[in-house]
Amino acid sequence: MQTISSTAGWTAAARELESVRADRILEDPLTLCTDAERRQWQDVVVSVLGYSPPVVSVRARLGDEAVRMAAEDGIRQVVSLAAGLESRVFRLELPTDLLYMEVDLPALLEARRQRLDQAGLSLRPRCRRVEVAADLSGDWRQRLEDSGFDPRARTLWVVEGLLPYLDAEACDTLLRTVRGLSAPGSRLWCDHIHPDVFTAAHYAPVLASLDELGVLWASGWTDPVDRLAATGWAGRTWTVKDLARPLPGNPPAAWMPPVPARADTSDSGYHWLIWAHTA
Repeated sequence: MQTISSTAGWTAAARELESVRADRILEDPLTLCTDAERRQWQDVVVSVLGYSPPVVSVRARLGDEAVRMAAEDGIRQVVSLAAGLESRVFRLELPTDLLYMEVDLPALLEARRQRLDQAGLSLRPRCRRVEVAADLSGDWRQRLEDSGFDPRARTLWVVEGLLPYLDAEACDTLLRTVRGLSAPGSRLWCDHIHPDVFTAAHYAPVLASLDELGVLWASGWTDPVDRLAATGWAGRTWTVKDLARPLPGNPPAAWMPPVPARADTSDSGYHWLIWAHTA
């Protein structure tokens, strides 16, 4: 439960901090974090680094655009793995015939329902939303299909904030499973970290706090393109720094909105943002 409450709540707190900025990258009116989670995010990360890492908001905003673009291109099935407290399905105006599936542990899905109720919010997304209570370390594939997933349909997979918490073998297993469920023309939006973050001196206090709380990252990728290819995906990757200060040899994808230069922080070179399709 510590991992559930901390990482999901901290991510929500980071989105909330971004949403109140005048120069915000992301506007998320429904973050669902608690006061305790806001304080913990401040104490464990923000007070140590001196800022709230922009990767959370950049990832969320680009994820929004990835979902919008997929819908515009006719994809009618989106699966968000480890959906956490993400409110994307509520804040985006998606087609009514689109199926949006949110997969996470039963306890977290229940916590989100309770927080929505406590906020007095009765929200109905335009699209068809289905919750799938499943442990991604177990047999979640069958639960997904039992809940209406169609492996013959093109799918956009959204895997945000999950892969760093899996060891290398578990990452590969998950991506191979997702690839096996993906019809030709399917897409993947995900993120991971570079292993250099584990030896970055300025990040050591944050890592120590994460380790103490039992939520330290378990793996990293030096070359995401190769790792994706090994599991059946063809992809492009950027660090947050690459998007904040684009390089001629690796420009942002055409669908990506501009990422402001302020996102180029001391940790932004350690976070991969990954866009892939079936190889």
